[in-house]
Amino acid sequence: MIQRSMWTSYITPMAAISISQQLSIRHALMRERMATHGVSTAAIFQHNQQLYGYLESTQAIDTHALYLPLIGDLVQQVPTTRGPRVTIDLPDIYHDGHPDEGTPWRAPGYMPTRQIGSLARLKPEMYCSYVYYHYLRQEEQPHGFNKYYIIGAHEYTIFSYQEWPATVDDPKPHGSMQSNLTPTNWQDLMHQHFELWSDQPVESQEWIRLTKVWGM
Repeated sequence: MIQRSMWTSYITPMAAISISQQLSIRHALMRERMATHGVSTAAIFQHNQQLYGYLESTQAIDTHALYLPLIGDLVQQVPTTRGPRVTIDLPDIYHDGHPDEGTPWRAPGYMPTRQIGSLARLKPEMYCSYVYYHYLRQEEQPHGFNKYYIIGAHEYTIFSYQEWPATVDDPKPHGSMQSNLTPTNWQDLMHQHFELWSDQPVESQEWIRLTKVWGM
């Protein structure tokens, strides 16, 4: 069964300006280490002083143990409920698709043309509402638009990962809920939940695209 993980790290001030170059130098080592842990897909994105990551593996992964010897000198260890860690795991608050034993997660020969990471900020008072509506959509309308789309949360900041071209299973799996409660005015409703990035063009004030600094 495929395991999906999302995480964030805080870059050290000295490493922030050269993080992409550092990861490029370590590319072969990172691929080799990840392969030994069953990782088949991974991507790392940067936003200011933070990294955001996504990975898929055939076994449960402790992201701290995986990334500590790879990027431990580039990021800061921060206190968590699991002790000091170089990665903070992001809970999955929405996924359009989910690996299932009965359906191949990735078709033979499939290769995405783009791995995309995006970042948004929720109004604190709207966080629970956002999670609630996304749970409805996730369970009522699975595999609705891009099976690899997933959202993780770090406080009131949310990170999304997706791949292009968008992939949708056919036939689509049945949802776990037979209700029809997902709002039809989805875009207008979601807009109310975001703290906008006021320094961005209007079309990207909800979600900003992140710079990809490494991937496989």
